[in-house]
This record gives sequence, structure tokens and C-alpha cells, in this order.
Amino acid sequence: MRAVLVLLAVLIAAPAGVEAQASDTPRVLFAPGGTVPARLRRTVSRLLSSGGVLVSYDDYVRACAQAGLRPSSARAVRRVGTQQNADVIVVASYGGHYRNRTLRLRFYSGQSGELVTSSNYSMRGMHLRPASQHAILRDLRAVTGGAPPAQASAPDAAPAAEGGEGGDLPPPLDWEAQEAAAAEGASEEESAPEASEEDEVPLEMRRQWGFAVSAGAGIAQRSSSIPMEGGDARLSTIPFPAIQAQVLGYVRPDAGSRYRLALALRYTTSVGLQGRDERADGSTRTTDMRAHHLAIGLRNDIPLAPGERPTRLQLEVGWGFRMLDSEIPVSIPDYTLSGIYARIGLWFHIGDSPLSLGIVPEIGHVGSLSDELSQAGQVQDGFLVGAEAHVRLRIIDEVSVHLLYREAHAFLGSAREGGGEMTDAERYGILRAEYQF
Repeated sequence: MRAVLVLLAVLIAAPAGVEAQASDTPRVLFAPGGTVPARLRRTVSRLLSSGGVLVSYDDYVRACAQAGLRPSSARAVRRVGTQQNADVIVVASYGGHYRNRTLRLRFYSGQSGELVTSSNYSMRGMHLRPASQHAILRDLRAVTGGAPPAQASAPDAAPAAEGGEGGDLPPPLDWEAQEAAAAEGASEEESAPEASEEDEVPLEMRRQWGFAVSAGAGIAQRSSSIPMEGGDARLSTIPFPAIQAQVLGYVRPDAGSRYRLALALRYTTSVGLQGRDERADGSTRTTDMRAHHLAIGLRNDIPLAPGERPTRLQLEVGWGFRMLDSEIPVSIPDYTLSGIYARIGLWFHIGDSPLSLGIVPEIGHVGSLSDELSQAGQVQDGFLVGAEAHVRLRIIDEVSVHLLYREAHAFLGSAREGGGEMTDAERYGILRAEYQF
């Protein structure tokens, strides 16, 4: 009889013990900012799930969309996050360059939406260091253990210590301080729009300007036709090696904007070009030549949608130069064509991959000619049409590989009797590497 009573007592106490243990496990809502890469999001999500039970992020995002709020903003945490039945809300942001990447986590009370603590965690490349992973779990335990808000009021405060008094959230609040903070927050909401995700990034991570340099090599081909006194002079080349270099400097209106205004300079030149000169009498000869293309433009990169990988509209206007020089005099004189051009391109990502594609049509007006060309061919101004196709593979945030193909044709009228026009066509494919800093 005694054994039966003991067994009944154990069976009755077991569900209560399991329920108590489950209640001790914190419920965590993880809200990554748009700057956090997908791989890092998964790492932090798995790490937080080992120390608590994750609340549905999809439900939180849908609720934020209905309220017109950004999920990673402090306002969304206060208004929507506190309704998700979470004990703690963890908001992540990410920034830095090359070896100075940093992950920042802000821990908010799931009931009051108040900031409990925030910490920066160092990384090794795109991966969290083991010490950083232990620090995140330690901070999670400290927050769910009731770390005082005063300890973590500064954005760059050190991680909260383990333990603490009490095990329930939210921690004790100073109601007078909270009322003053609420009044201040209300005035800020009336006078300013919602804070951007970049506001959650430490000052050392925020950059409103930057540079990008790239260099590469490929294959090009050039052909020209000029009306001369004795008939049309034509030049065609076999495919020849070409090299290309590009320098780009950009600025943004603010740290949270994905819009960029950039000044771009791109130079392409031939290596070992052999041109075949076709004379009016039908004879041909081969000579060493040099073909150049220089473009200086002002570029606008406009995101067409929010998110980490938005489709971008690229608008560029600038001045371009196309030059052809020969080692010895040939039937086609050395010449330079220059004029204004405009480009309207569209860039879009392939799913969640690091691969993106770009289509960039171009149109221009050739209004400046070299004197020798104007006199020998009586060539006048004309227009240019062309297009570029790009494939871009991002290796890491700072390094990417570009494959591009360009084809452009220039058409210029001639005042020579008998009519005719000058044509100039360039084609090249270039593989280049780019470093952004």
C-alpha cells in the first residue's frame, strides 16, 4: 500500500515538475535587422534557441507590416513585440568592414519593451567567434535572470553579468524615470520619422561614403568605316586581349539609406592589337594599333524595394571617349570620338544567392571629333547606341567578381558628296575583380 501511494504521488508531481521546468525556459523573439547576412541570422537563431524557445518571427513581421513598422526598430519592439508573448526580444544589427565586422545585439523586455542591455560581439570573417557565442548565451541568461535596466542603458555598455535577483521579466522599473522617458519618446515620435536600422549600428560601423576599385582582363574586337575621297576606308580587327580598370567613389544621404550617388571612372585599352587595314583598291595590310575607351560618369543607384537585396535602378550620365591610334599611317586616320552619354540599367538578385544580374542600355551623342577625322572624312556629329550585360558574384561583402559583355555602335554623318556615314563598333567581354572599402 505504501508503494502504491508513493507511485501515485510521483505521477501527480511529474506533470507539475515538467510544467515548472518549461515555464523556466525563456521565450525569445529574435528580430534581425536588414544589415544582418542570412548566414549570420541562422547562426544567431540556432544559438538563441539553445538557451530558450523561439517565438514565431513570421507572425511578428506580419504584425509589423500591418502596423507599418520596421521589425528591427525600437518602436516596433514597443508596440508589436510586447504582444508576441515573449520574455525577451533580441534585435540584431551588423556592420563594419573586412576584419572589423561586429554583431550587435539589443535585449529588450518582452513585456514592457524597455531596453535591458546591449553588447557588441566580435567576429572572424562571417563567423561568430566561440567567445562571442558564449557571451551571447551569458547575456541571454543574465537578461532572463532580471538584469537591472540601469546597468545597460548605454548603447556600448559591457555585457550584463550572470545571475541577478529574480527570474521574471520585466525587471523592476523606476516609474518616474519611465514616465520621463515615455514623454521624451512621444515628443521624438511626433517630430521625427521611424528610426532606421542603421541607427542601431555603433558609430564606428556607420559609413556614408566609400570607394570601390576593380581591374580585369578579357577579349575585345573593333571595326570602323570612314567615307574618304577615294572610297570608304575600312578597318577590322581579330579578337585581341584587353584590360580594364574602374574607380568609383560614392556617398549616401544618411547611414540608413541604400541610395548611392557615385562618381565612376572606367578605362579600357587593348593589348597587342593587330589591325587589318582595308584600302580603297581592295588591298589589305596589318599594323599594330591601340584602341581605348574612357568613360567618366555620375551614377545613381536607386533601390526599388526594401530589404537586404533589393532590385536596383541605375541611372548614369557622363562623357565618353573612344580612340583609335596606329603605329604607322594607314588609310583610316587616327581619331577620337567623344560626347555625352546616358545609361539606364536594372540590377536584380537571383533569389537568396550572392549572384546578381544587370542589363544596362546606353545612348549617347557624339559631338566632338578629332580635327584629322573631320578634315579627311568630312565627318559630322552623330549618335551612339549600345548595351552591357553583367553577372556579379559576391564572394564576401568587400570582394566580388564581375563578368560583363559590352557592344556599342557609333553612327556619324558625312558632308562628302555621295553621302555615306562613318560607323565605329566596339565589342568586349571582361572578367574583373572588385574590392570595396
